[in-house]
Amino acid sequence: MFEKNKLSSPIAEFNGVSFRYGHGSEILKDIQLTLDPGSFHFMTGESGAGKTSLLGLFYMNHLPTRGRVRLFGKAVDTLSRAEKAQIRRQIGVVFQDYRLLNHLNAFDNVALPLRIAGVKETEIKRHVSELLAWVGLEKQLKAFPPELSGGEKQRIAIARAVINRPQLLVADEPTGNVDDAMAKRLLYLFLELNKLGTTIVIATHNQNLIKHFRFDQLHLSHGRLERINPNIRNNGQ
Repeated sequence: MFEKNKLSSPIAEFNGVSFRYGHGSEILKDIQLTLDPGSFHFMTGESGAGKTSLLGLFYMNHLPTRGRVRLFGKAVDTLSRAEKAQIRRQIGVVFQDYRLLNHLNAFDNVALPLRIAGVKETEIKRHVSELLAWVGLEKQLKAFPPELSGGEKQRIAIARAVINRPQLLVADEPTGNVDDAMAKRLLYLFLELNKLGTTIVIATHNQNLIKHFRFDQLHLSHGRLERINPNIRNNGQ
């Protein structure tokens, strides 16, 4: 379904990054983080811990209040609009609120990134149909978002985010509206991408997924980030 990505330098680097909205208190405090190519992380933390805000820094929805973020080796605060657009084409994003286009059917929502990239329609038809079948929506190709359930919209949003094989995928609660069986199926889709080189960060509260897949965790608490390797026991055993 996908071809392998090949990168060697860090995908993302956060150096002393803090963030606040307007004049409010800091939501993120002194974040130090490096994401290597091909790494896979769950982002965890209580509601309000800053997960969505941190994800927003990964796809340049906002800039840090203090510190510096580098994506694909480039400091985001120095980029021109054209350079930001070029980097965003390498990033797939799954939003909590889906952000589907209601005037486009399921097929066309997923096909949109490929059409923007100038991919041939014959290739678009093959890849989009295959991916929608993977997420269990092969019978809803022509359905429009208002006709679909929350879980179906979520799966379309995921398919759209991964269809162009991004170098970085960030997802905000991508399995929040599907059952456990579909949640695992979607995680295996992310795993396939990851095996081919995509760096993945998934914000989730789903403890079943966290326990089953046991990837490193980026855990946020009171605005501070801690990296947790679930395969290393705290007692040293």
